[in-house]
Amino acid sequence: MSGTMLQEGRWALIALGCTAIALPLGGCVALVAAAAGGGAVAYVENGGVSNYYAYYPVSLQRASAASQATLQQMGIAYNGNIRKTPNEELMEGTTTDGKTVKITLTSMSTQVTKVNVRIGTLGDKALSLQFQKLLSQHLGMAASAVAPGSTVPESTAPSNATPGQQTIPLN
Repeated sequence: MSGTMLQEGRWALIALGCTAIALPLGGCVALVAAAAGGGAVAYVENGGVSNYYAYYPVSLQRASAASQATLQQMGIAYNGNIRKTPNEELMEGTTTDGKTVKITLTSMSTQVTKVNVRIGTLGDKALSLQFQKLLSQHLGMAASAVAPGSTVPESTAPSNATPGQQTIPLN
């Protein structure tokens, strides 16, 4: 085993250990620990439709402003947004090749927002991941594919056994 591989293995173990220690703490601490790993997005396929979502330790308003800036950076026309409820906002845009971009922002708490993106009818993996990566850069923090345990009521928390769900790193 080369020295570089050994060192990478040590860093992976350290990151895993930090995450394991932070998980029982819940809240933003767990998000910070997850963010140290570079960030990840959860991918869910439901009836052929692909959605990519991630959690950010920011308010709904901050996530909304950063999402608009991300759309602009990607050259996606911003079509507007609708505040569906005090905790949920739907934003829409159109790519240069005519694909509809739907972003759903859901406030999980005052300082945690879930950002779900679907580009096109069935979902465009490459553009969706690019959006999440650029959004992380605009916010200055990494995404987490898992919500902190204290922000999601058990009845609405996604099951770890959701068929078709996988986590994709944003590195």
